[in-house]
Amino acid sequence: MVDFGPGQDKLAMPLTTIMGRIIISPVSTINYYFNTDYYQWMAQHETELKNIHNMNWWRAQKNEEERNMPRHANRSYNWIPNRIIKIRDKLIETQLSYLFGDKDWNEKPFSNDLNCRHCDVYMEDISEYISKVTNSLDDIWNWHNDDQKDFEPSLQQVLDFYDDKYPELVKEKARLNLPTYGSRTMVGHINGFCHVCWEDIIKPQLGWDNRLV
Repeated sequence: MVDFGPGQDKLAMPLTTIMGRIIISPVSTINYYFNTDYYQWMAQHETELKNIHNMNWWRAQKNEEERNMPRHANRSYNWIPNRIIKIRDKLIETQLSYLFGDKDWNEKPFSNDLNCRHCDVYMEDISEYISKVTNSLDDIWNWHNDDQKDFEPSLQQVLDFYDDKYPELVKEKARLNLPTYGSRTMVGHINGFCHVCWEDIIKPQLGWDNRLV
């Protein structure tokens, strides 16, 4: 069970006996004997894992002092205290270690000088590609004055220009970082994975296992 601090007794829950929680279905089964520690850990953090991707739930775990903090330029309406973010991050890192082995999941958090742990794309190549695409887009489309209907054709024109200048892997793994109308996305990795591998492959494996009830 995660300790969220004073005033959070509603989160208390008893340690669950895993043997009574295994579902054996025609489609999928859990190898309990091979994964005893993992499923015991999951049972101890059921509520948190069921909400691992629900940021509204994590926001609601603020204690009374945090809820009553005065307004501040660094605290927006959807602010979540760093204390709670660290709890969530630790849960994710622990689950990643159970799933993929012990690693330094927080390695080079602010650097792109690494390869994606899954597809091996070099993150600096994605960063360079996105930078050139964005700069070239700025040259032909005005973010303040041009019509929204002209954005996609302008972006496609830039993508076509760079089509033969970068490997398919880089272009494919950069798709979630491409500029959109009115916004741009920072290029970075998530626990050592590119954004595409994280969203499509890693993230769906995180959280509660529905084979447990």
